Amino acid sequence: MNELINAQASEREYRWQLLATVSSLALAVTLCTPAQAARDTNRPTVWIELGAQLERMQGSEDPFLPPFLRAGTPRPFETIPSAAIQRAPRYAFGGESKITFMPEGSDWSLVAAVRYGRSNSAKDVHQQTSEYRQSGRLLMNDDPFFVRLTRFGDTASSHKQSQIVADFMVGRDVGLGLWGGSSAATVDFGVRFAQFTASSTTTLRDRPDAFIERIPLPPNPFLPNAHKYKTNSDSHNFYAFNNQKRSFSGLGPTLSMNGSQALAGNLDEDALSFDWGVNAAVLFGRQKVNGSHKTSGVHMGDFAAPPKSTYNLPTKFIARSRTVVVPNVGGFAGVSARYAHAKFSLGYRGDFFFGAMDGGIDARATHNRSFHGPFATISVGLGG
Repeated sequence: MNELINAQASEREYRWQLLATVSSLALAVTLCTPAQAARDTNRPTVWIELGAQLERMQGSEDPFLPPFLRAGTPRPFETIPSAAIQRAPRYAFGGESKITFMPEGSDWSLVAAVRYGRSNSAKDVHQQTSEYRQSGRLLMNDDPFFVRLTRFGDTASSHKQSQIVADFMVGRDVGLGLWGGSSAATVDFGVRFAQFTASSTTTLRDRPDAFIERIPLPPNPFLPNAHKYKTNSDSHNFYAFNNQKRSFSGLGPTLSMNGSQALAGNLDEDALSFDWGVNAAVLFGRQKVNGSHKTSGVHMGDFAAPPKSTYNLPTKFIARSRTVVVPNVGGFAGVSARYAHAKFSLGYRGDFFFGAMDGGIDARATHNRSFHGPFATISVGLGG
């Protein structure tokens, strides 16, 4: 009988413990819910973000190399290859803006963001060598007479580039923010629009053979051989011009994940945080190339022989258009100083678009386009 009474007492005690535990959890939830609601009430419903970035650009276009450059014509004066002078600018500077709307009491958000960058460059490089060569002696005092043999090449190249990347997305808090405000993460999905433009102009003038400027002198009875000191050596003159415009415009689905981890403080209040993000997209769009180029060459003989045309290639017009699919991946990492209604961020970001541009001249040649570099933003929260 005592054993039965003890068993019943133990069962009643277990029930009381279970009831107390459930009641405690219910009380805790009840107490926490107003606090969470209060945080949602005080949370800004609209965030406006403005920023700037300096980006290293990679992915350019083929250099313009007309026949007199490709044929291996000796160019002893050239210390910087023409192809290197024609290289597009490596850095672009731009701005960015972003608006995020987070309805009160909801885990969802609406995001609209745009980044813009541009770069310009102009180069005009003249390269030449001069060689002094003894050509004879003057008859009056028998001093040696020297002439200067000159080779030169000119490359003038200018570039303009711009890029726009715009995102329109819907995001959702994935729940990491429940851990006492020490971390947060959202997943966003929507559409991305990207547009890249590039234009370039190149002018080449080349005289790769040593020559003496022609300075015809009248007959001089005192210097009967003076004309020998001002003769023109055999040489070639080359000229080429190239103008190209390129573009890509594409639109497609995008998916991204962004998170923050508090390094000090609480993300719901004042905190220093580590921020990160990754994104991927597939853009369906069109590549375009329009332009023209022209090349001519002249062979210069001595004074008695008129110049002869080495070749005179007619102007060639280029127009290509192609539908393409461009994969895009990117990411960023940085730190932020967070306050209740403001945030300051510094970080490094990269975006890579594979096969986005047609960088060829006479034939299509796909080139990747990528941007990576530091950025800084300031955000202001409204409402709440």
